[in-house]
Amino acid sequence: MHRNPHQDSRSPCHALPRAFGLVATAALLASCATTGVAGAGGAGTTVFVGKIVTMDDRMTIAEAVSVNGLGHILKVGTEKDVMADLGSGVELVRLSPEQVLMPGFIDPHMHLLPTLTQSILGKNNLAPCLPPPYKGTATDCEARADLLGALASMQVPPPTKGQSNEFVLGMNLDPSRQQFIPGGCGAGGPDSFMKQPKYFLDACVSKDRPVLILDQSGHLAYVNKKAFDAVCSDKAKCDALAASIKSEGGTWVTDDDGYTGLLEEMAAFAPFLLAMEKSLPLGLEQQNPLRLFNTHEKDIQLTLQEMRAAGLTTLADGGLSSVSQIQAMKFLAERQDFPLRITGVVTHDAATQANIQPTGPACDPSKEPGCKLPKWLGAGGIKLWVDGSTQGCTALLGAPYAYLDPGHCAGKGQGQADFKDAQAIVDALSPLWETSSWRFQLHANGNEANRWAVAAFAKLQAQKVNPHRALLIHNTVGEQTVSQEISQMRKGTFVRDGTKVPALDVRVTHLIGHVAYWGDAFMKMLGEEAARNIDPVAFDRQNEIPFSFHSDSMVTPPRPLWFVEQAVTRRTWAYPDFTKSYELGPEHAATVEEALRAITVEPARQHELDAWLGTIEPGKVADFVLLGANPLDYDPAKGGDPTQISKIPVIETFLNGKPTGVRH
Repeated sequence: MHRNPHQDSRSPCHALPRAFGLVATAALLASCATTGVAGAGGAGTTVFVGKIVTMDDRMTIAEAVSVNGLGHILKVGTEKDVMADLGSGVELVRLSPEQVLMPGFIDPHMHLLPTLTQSILGKNNLAPCLPPPYKGTATDCEARADLLGALASMQVPPPTKGQSNEFVLGMNLDPSRQQFIPGGCGAGGPDSFMKQPKYFLDACVSKDRPVLILDQSGHLAYVNKKAFDAVCSDKAKCDALAASIKSEGGTWVTDDDGYTGLLEEMAAFAPFLLAMEKSLPLGLEQQNPLRLFNTHEKDIQLTLQEMRAAGLTTLADGGLSSVSQIQAMKFLAERQDFPLRITGVVTHDAATQANIQPTGPACDPSKEPGCKLPKWLGAGGIKLWVDGSTQGCTALLGAPYAYLDPGHCAGKGQGQADFKDAQAIVDALSPLWETSSWRFQLHANGNEANRWAVAAFAKLQAQKVNPHRALLIHNTVGEQTVSQEISQMRKGTFVRDGTKVPALDVRVTHLIGHVAYWGDAFMKMLGEEAARNIDPVAFDRQNEIPFSFHSDSMVTPPRPLWFVEQAVTRRTWAYPDFTKSYELGPEHAATVEEALRAITVEPARQHELDAWLGTIEPGKVADFVLLGANPLDYDPAKGGDPTQISKIPVIETFLNGKPTGVRH
């Protein structure tokens, strides 16, 4: 059964009456099993028998699924029907009674190169530990609980011979959660880290070496005085560079004494990345990612296997900024030992400047019976940042940041946008939009940023109808009126300048870890009402907006079962000791079914991969995850305990019906 990847995948099973609920009768399943790719199966065919949670539109639970040697799903239904008429040489995989087979998990928005780089940095990963259900085997939590302690813990190796300007690099500092305790290495300094980061980097890390530390949000960075010396040798040159950065949406924050060392947005810290020695991991990430893989293969493999062990089978890299990065992703995916699929999203400026064209996988199993779906799925999306980070105080809000958290967001007002207005976004995207060949994804955290994003989509769609799906990444600070506008765009009832705009299939993906990790911090930064409405699943549901959950890794760990638990429980914790915990906006809690769809079929649809991935249905590709328990059994509406979902063991993942690693 051939399907257009731009349409929701459907099979005859979707005609089943809803009254059959989660478990269809054997007769109905048998009728569903008759549709699929040609061939009854034989040598090279594998049959999985057990509880199969298909995640199709009827939430059918089947007894068996057969897969041919190319990884195409042949039949889904009862064991009797799937096993009928099979030839010799069939491999039978029988699940244990407690196990379930599901579509492989998909992370619809993350940043793979920074995630791999993070795995290399060791002691200079400064992130605060996660709350008890998620922190796992993390150590040194007490040392990293306070901000200055985290800085003081950094390793400062001696410079390579003749290279006194080698950077000291740190990642994942987070002033929104790590306490600032005056004294210690920063004694005598300002009363807030954000006022003069360069002072504390000099005092706590090194004043003799340039220091660059990336904030966990990915939208801020901190440097010391020596780092400024490395990129601009005098004030005039620094001022000229700062002005150029400002025109690109970045800021070197200043006070009465000059540059403070706080850098806002990627454009602001790009010169420091360029100044780094090429031997450093982050420099390699930007300049020679293939060398990064070869030089640090052991650490990188460990990180990839951790993602596989979390049940992931597909990743969407959400910001490839050069041809070399696209080539690196393709190279990595095509390695025989790589356990995942990758689809790429290209930054709008890179696509425009380098004349990059959209690509898909090398072949299409829904149209070519002999195709074995490759692990590199191509780069067919465009990414643009409308605003910055909510926890980094640079999200564009409809009302000013609250100042209940002294110092952190003081003076930030309503945050900031990366563009002058919605029309500037339209101007930046129009040349790519006019091609009708890309799908578009706009990063928008603040409620005002989301309003700008919807306005930009409306103007673009009014100019020329784009047939692809569109995505709002994060949609963090929820507002009912914004969700209503998204719904109107989807239905074709959005009115601009007195005229209805043609329907555009706009969807959203939420960084659900915001709730668990930053929820209490947002109560201080945003105020109670806005904090309750972060990642607004209830607004999505009420306005019929399909949603998914993502990690934004390296911002949060890529652990899909954690996403499910966090979305269902809405539990948050207060740092640093986690003794205070509560439900944040419980009205926005997802059901277990909704949360599972948000890590399987919905991400596949958002990236137009659903002709192949996201559900277990005939004609699709056999990318599976085998779990040690059924997440649906933990639904609180049925008396289950959703706080146990993150503990469900991942037994194995499969690509094209074949296991991706050793069982664990």
